[in-house]
Amino acid sequence: METIVNTLISGLISGSLYAAMALGLTIIYGVSRVFNFGHGVVALIGAYLTWMALQSFGVPFLPATLFALAAMFLLGVGIYRLAIKPLLQKPNWEFSTVLFMLGAGILLENVLLQLFGPRVKSIPTFLTGRLIIGFVEINGHELALIAIVIIFIILLSLFFKYTRLGQAMRAVAQSIPGARVVGIDIDRIFSYTFGLAFLVTGFSGILLGTKYYLNPHIGWEWMVKGFVITTFGGLGSTTGAIYAAIILGVVEALATLYLGAIWVWPIWFGMFMIILLLRPQGLLGGRL
Repeated sequence: METIVNTLISGLISGSLYAAMALGLTIIYGVSRVFNFGHGVVALIGAYLTWMALQSFGVPFLPATLFALAAMFLLGVGIYRLAIKPLLQKPNWEFSTVLFMLGAGILLENVLLQLFGPRVKSIPTFLTGRLIIGFVEINGHELALIAIVIIFIILLSLFFKYTRLGQAMRAVAQSIPGARVVGIDIDRIFSYTFGLAFLVTGFSGILLGTKYYLNPHIGWEWMVKGFVITTFGGLGSTTGAIYAAIILGVVEALATLYLGAIWVWPIWFGMFMIILLLRPQGLLGGRL
C-alpha cells in the first residue's frame, strides 16, 4: 500500500509538470491552428536561459526566472512576426508552418548544443527536506512544484476568463471570422498568443529543469510527450490537456513500478491510439 500511494504521488507530480508543458502547445494550436513541432526545444531554451542566469551571472532564482520568461515572450512574438505571419498568408500554410517550426526546432537544438555543450546540466532546486505524513513521503521541492503548477494554471484560467486580451484570444479560438466581425485585431492576438505560449512553455521547461537533467536533445522527448498529451486531451482544450497529463503521469509511474520504464512509451502510445479510435476529438474536444 505504501509503495502504491507514493507511486501515485510521484505520478501526480510528473503529471502536473507535463500539464504545464502541454499548455503552451495547446494555447498556440487552440488560437492560431499552428502546431509547434519545436515545442520541446522552446521549453529547453527557457530552462537553459534560467540556468545561464543562475550559474554564469549569479542572478538569484526569481530574477533569473523573470529574465527567462521575458526573453521567451519576446522570442515567441519575434518568431510570429518574422516567420509565421508571412507563412499564414500563403496557400497550404498548415503544412508550411509545421515544417518551419520543425526546422526551427532542429536549428535551435543545435544552437543550444554549440552554446552549452553536450554535458547534462540541472537547475538547482529551491526547497530541501521532505514532508512525511504516515507512510507517505513527499520531497519538499516536488511538493512546491505541484503548488506552483496549480497556482500557475489558476492564474492562466483567470487571465483567459477575465482579461480583455484573454477573452479576445478565446473569441479568436472559437471563430476567427466572428472575432474579426466584432473588431478584434487577429494579427495582434496571434502575436500575443505566440508570446504567451512561448512564455508558458519556457516556464514549464524551468520547472522540468529543476527535477530532470538538461541536455540539448531532451527537448524532442518533451515534444513527443506534449504532442501525445494535447492530442489525448483534445487539440486546443486546456482542460483536456491538464486531465490527459495527470492520467498519463500516473500511468507512467505505475508502469515504471510494475513493468519497468521500458514499457512507458508503448503503454502511452497504446492509450493514445485507443483514444483516437474511440474519440478522435480527444477526451475534451473544444477550445481553450
